[in-house]
Amino acid sequence: MQRSILRDLLVLLGVFGLIWLAFSLFSYPEDPQLLSIEKEERLGEAYVDLILLNPMFREFENRQVDSAIRVIGDRLEGGLHDSEYNYRFVVFDSEMINAFTVPGGNILISTGLIGFCDTPEELASVMAHEMGHVEERHVLSRLVKELGIEILTSGDQYVIGEVTGLLTSTSFDRKQEEEADLFAAHLLEESAIEPRTLATLFRKLEEEMDNELMKHFEIISTHPNFRFRIREALSFKPAEDFEAKPIELDWEEIRGEL
Repeated sequence: MQRSILRDLLVLLGVFGLIWLAFSLFSYPEDPQLLSIEKEERLGEAYVDLILLNPMFREFENRQVDSAIRVIGDRLEGGLHDSEYNYRFVVFDSEMINAFTVPGGNILISTGLIGFCDTPEELASVMAHEMGHVEERHVLSRLVKELGIEILTSGDQYVIGEVTGLLTSTSFDRKQEEEADLFAAHLLEESAIEPRTLATLFRKLEEEMDNELMKHFEIISTHPNFRFRIREALSFKPAEDFEAKPIELDWEEIRGEL
């Protein structure tokens, strides 16, 4: 009973916090590029806190898994040049194969996705793709396109709930997905990870599309055109002196913690 009351209180505090943020952050015309990174990060932190209160996205707390995600994240961040974001990677407990981006450099990763990946490099390719959405500011662009700044700034509790729903159901347009794929390929190359690993993951996902259960998994339902994206990923040519370096993790042990 006390935990339920505490959760309701936290939700209310989060809602009121977001209402305040809406009025204080979004006094801008309909161009997400005019929202500063600092303010985007503040908004993103508030939304992540609300999302994690949802039982469907409960945070998965495991020291070994968190450490592994941090190792992969650090490797990728080391390949970035002049990024303005401070990345936060959060693992949530769900069998759904999913990863999605919340404004401000927040990337949420499901335990189902971690288990689906046969190597840490496969997971790194997904994380690099999501980082592409961050760096290209696709999330804010999508929210502005679908709702408009005027609605986003209304401070209405119902609107806040809808925005949270949009954030947890990735649905970028084809151009944005292609941009994120290309960004991921370059980032993987800069991070000494085989950039065409993304094609391997797409192939595995495409093979699962005939599985009735898998059709309901988020990455499959919202990331179409696997055949085209596999071809594009395989056509990426790393530099002649490129040398992939393995991510030093006992991946089977990590997956055993899920």
